[in-house]
Amino acid sequence: MIRRTFNILTVAVAIFFGVLVILAVPSFFDPAFEVVNKTTQPVFVVAEWRNEEKELGNIAPMSSYEFSVNDEAAMKFRVRYPGGAETESEPIYFTSGIQVIATITSDAIKVRYDHER
Repeated sequence: MIRRTFNILTVAVAIFFGVLVILAVPSFFDPAFEVVNKTTQPVFVVAEWRNEEKELGNIAPMSSYEFSVNDEAAMKFRVRYPGGAETESEPIYFTSGIQVIATITSDAIKVRYDHER
């Protein structure tokens, strides 16, 4: 009886620590970003957070660009279309382990977290 109880407790503790590791590991990774150009033209993209910015450059039609930053803040994206029009996304908060997807269409930028599919 005592041995069976010990085995059950051992399995329960192992499951608890397994779940803890699965939930904690993503928080050790830098936030990741994917910018997807769903238009039929190349677009010029700039990512901005805090007092920093990163020029992602031209992103070809129907393609994407991935990057990460070692920070925690709110990110927004600026896009310039070939005709000169510009648009800007709403800011989206990011922290360690988060993946943000910014989707560019012909007239807007939609930002969301990867888990919101």
